[in-house]
Formats: sequence, C-alpha cells, structure tokens
Amino acid sequence: MKGHVTLMSDSVNLVTVAVVIEVRMNSTRLPGKHLLECRDESMISRLIRRIRAVPSVDKIIIATTDNKMDDVFQEIAKKENVIVFRGSESDVMGRVLNAALENGVDVICEVTGDCPLVDIDQTQNAIETFLQNEYDYVNNGLSGLPDGLACQVFTTKALKASYYSEISALDREHVTSHMKRNPEVFSSLYISTPDELIWAELSLSLDEPVDYEVLSEVIKELEPSDPLFGTLEIIQFFRHHPDVLQKNLKVYRRGFE
Repeated sequence: MKGHVTLMSDSVNLVTVAVVIEVRMNSTRLPGKHLLECRDESMISRLIRRIRAVPSVDKIIIATTDNKMDDVFQEIAKKENVIVFRGSESDVMGRVLNAALENGVDVICEVTGDCPLVDIDQTQNAIETFLQNEYDYVNNGLSGLPDGLACQVFTTKALKASYYSEISALDREHVTSHMKRNPEVFSSLYISTPDELIWAELSLSLDEPVDYEVLSEVIKELEPSDPLFGTLEIIQFFRHHPDVLQKNLKVYRRGFE
C-alpha cells in the first residue's frame, strides 16, 4: 500500500493532521511581511484564523528559524495559542519534518506564511481527499487556482523518506520538490480546480510591497461582510476592479513548491 492513512470510518480519523506554516522575518523582497497589518490584524494572524476554520485540522504549527529576529513568532504563537517550532533557515525541509515529528503529526498540510488568504474550502477538500485515498502527496495548486490560495498535503513518513534520500540543497529549501519529481516512489495526486475558480495568472501571494497593497484592497472590500471569504469572491472582486488586478501582474513568482 503506497499511502499511510487509515480511516476507521468517515467520521473517525485515526491520524493527526497539522497545518505547518513556514515563516521568517528576513525576507529579501519584503522583510517583516508576516507582521504587516490590515484592518487591525496582521497577515500571519489572519492566516491562522482562516486555518482554524478548516474542520480536519488538529494542530497549527508555526515553523520558523533559530534566528534572533524570528523570536517574534514565539510571541505570536503564544498569543494565538498555536505551536511554534524553530529550526534551520536554509533547510526548510528539515524544519518542517522536525516540526511534525516533535509534535506527533502524521499528515502535514503545508502552507507558507506568504499565503494569508489561503482558501478554506479548497484546503479542507485537499485534506479530505488525502485522508480518503492512498496517496503520499496531494497538491491543489497546479491546475489553475490563483497563486497564494493553495496547499500541499503529505505524510510525515513520506517527507522523512524523501529527506533521507539523495537530495539537493534546493530540495531542502523547497520541501516537496523531491517528492514531486519522483512519482514512482511517492504516489501523488494533483487535484483539479473547479472551472469557476481557475485564474492561474492571478496572485494573492505576499512577496512584494505591491502585493501588500493588492491584498489590503481585497481584504478591505470583502472581509467586513465575510471574514472567511473564498476564491470565488476574490475572483469576482478582480472582475469588478481591473485597476487593482494590474498592480502586481508583473511580479516575478518563484512557483508553488
């Protein structure tokens, strides 16, 4: 059996599912971006609040670095009542793996701190799909869902096997690139995005100052009426605000890893 998840029934989950959020303060393009605020809430707190609304998530872990400047995430974790794990800045793969191992996590849902508006329903769907099937790795971000709204789900066991394979420094930086390159070893599923949510060129990822401007406009418009708005509402917003859409279209994105 390729997968490592066992269900007793649809309602009883025998595994521990955690969302692991990768964050650090010294971003080269937008330092301190996770602490930027909109409507009196930081981007990292907004992300945590949204993840709390995902029914299948048992734990939320902030995976940050040992750098002194990242002490702030220790305080945020305490305030938000979530777990914090600290590890290597360059070996992100090891940081995520050890965060899971130390906290008894069987299934990791990986979300980066650059994605404060991650889609709640699509995240729940990805986790449910993972739990109801026998895959090592599930990804919902490569079939048209706007950048910054997706997640990846995989077993801690698969990540550990990947980590102790012959991998490159780039693999250690991007966590799942080795698993994705080796589908003959790690059984994988790429979830199709519903037609009404497809807009691959649209980005809600927080990489540059102009991204913060765009995210702020979306949040100010949509959050008052629906604090947990989803992808469809975001797409409708941009259909009606093409001027906002143009602001960050030319920002270079490294790709969803």
